[in-house]
Amino acid sequence: MSILPDYAAAQPLPSAAEASRAGKMETMGRLLGGVAHDFANLVTLISGYSEILLTRMGQNDPLRPELEEIRKAANRGARLTSQLLGYTRGQVPQPKVVDLNEITAGMARMLHPIIGEHVEFRTILDPALCQVFADAGQLEQVLMNLILNARDAVPTGGRITVETCNRELGASGNGDALQPGAYATVSVRDTGRGIDPQLLNRIFEPFFTTKPEGKGTGLGLNIALNIVKEAGGAIRVSSTPGAGSDFMVYLPRAPVAAQAAEARAARLPAPGGSETILLVEDDEGVRRLLATMLARRGFRVLDAASPLEALDLFAAHEAEIALVLTDMVMPGMNGRELVKRLQAVRPELKVVYMSGYTNDVLVSTGALRPGMAFLQKPLRPDMLAAKIRETLDSPSRPFNPC
Repeated sequence: MSILPDYAAAQPLPSAAEASRAGKMETMGRLLGGVAHDFANLVTLISGYSEILLTRMGQNDPLRPELEEIRKAANRGARLTSQLLGYTRGQVPQPKVVDLNEITAGMARMLHPIIGEHVEFRTILDPALCQVFADAGQLEQVLMNLILNARDAVPTGGRITVETCNRELGASGNGDALQPGAYATVSVRDTGRGIDPQLLNRIFEPFFTTKPEGKGTGLGLNIALNIVKEAGGAIRVSSTPGAGSDFMVYLPRAPVAAQAAEARAARLPAPGGSETILLVEDDEGVRRLLATMLARRGFRVLDAASPLEALDLFAAHEAEIALVLTDMVMPGMNGRELVKRLQAVRPELKVVYMSGYTNDVLVSTGALRPGMAFLQKPLRPDMLAAKIRETLDSPSRPFNPC
């Protein structure tokens, strides 16, 4: 049994080859970040309009099943965007109470066609599996990495088993910082060639890979590890050369308070209001959709295609505007710069920022700072309305011009 290494300890300096690979991955990260930004806007449009149409349709409408499939496809697109953002290490995590069985089954269905007919692929789900508190898109990324690694371990045929179950841990002393308590686990086992014992403690290192040149980046397991640790869990690995490997992900059971809050939120009516919102978004299609979403929840919307247009609208309706919903990255002036000018006049003005760009891009430009109300695109109607209502109801913060 190998326990994931302690990455708080000092790591050796990267070699020249690793540094070169890191540079290539940084470039790829920027490319993926740009693709994710544009894709997020497209998915927002597909998801948003399908949601709007579904609310107007009767339950027995003959077109409803087809529209449900469009919405499901949009949700899969949103998760794909989340995975792209995760690869750039720029994703803003959105943890919530999730069903690990549902995530596991969905990823198994998606990956089954690319596993290959020469591999027996089985999924065993514990019907009593406890819920966990984590980012669903990131957990999908963890499973994708582990399952595809298992596939690569059985190139000429074998068996891959993905299994979930509950586990109660006592004081184990295994060195992976897992606290005693209840955990949901998902195990990815293969009957492949196994891992050399001398390499077992290195498999989570960044850029370390046993695959041939050009076949792997050495980042998949490292990203998976960081995601699981962020959720309060751990990955335990056992392997026997020639007999396969078992990667077991431990995730702590969702706190009772979080589960109760999730249940209460599901019972509450859709949030809305009658306040005036200043919407600033340079993508015309997304702007029209967001204005429609907000208007359907009762809000009055003033929409601007640019920060300069927003300044003009604000000057004409200053006393009426309760909140500004603005994109972060726009030509000429970013959302943060716009808000600084507006809050110089109205320090108590509430703000919600949104963007399809990755978190690291926003932080590096100084646009995104801790404590800001922020929404990562793609946006869903319920997510947008909830954040708007939450921000409107929150206490006003002192104006900070920095």
